[in-house]
Amino acid sequence: MKYFILLFAALVLCSVSSCNKDGLPGPTSTQITGSWRWVKSVGGIGGVTLTPQSLGYSFTQVYGADSTFKMYKKDSLTLSGKFSITRNYKYSATETVDLLKINNQNPTAFIIRNDTLYQNDVFISDGFSTVYVRIKPD
Repeated sequence: MKYFILLFAALVLCSVSSCNKDGLPGPTSTQITGSWRWVKSVGGIGGVTLTPQSLGYSFTQVYGADSTFKMYKKDSLTLSGKFSITRNYKYSATETVDLLKINNQNPTAFIIRNDTLYQNDVFISDGFSTVYVRIKPD
């Protein structure tokens, strides 16, 4: 019986320790440089979901090692400039986030997990959460 209880306790401990409190898979990364393909955006006043399929076009973001930024709609350049990152910004009394600022636009909170970039509008009550996936070089 002791063996069964120890085995059960070990199983429970392993299960609990493998849980991810954010609900996001995998380890985080700080490496934003590279190209990112837009997957979806969710939010706004109506809580809409936008995807390349629903809109009929895609976006690609390119972050350079020299802090340059380019955004393409389909294959046309729609925005370019510089980006900056602020690490560990104290967003509230209990929440610290990394901020991504492009040109003079409002910053977004961001996190990277397993080649997926999650961006969330901050300082906007009805903002969007957007997901991008890294484009791997050929």
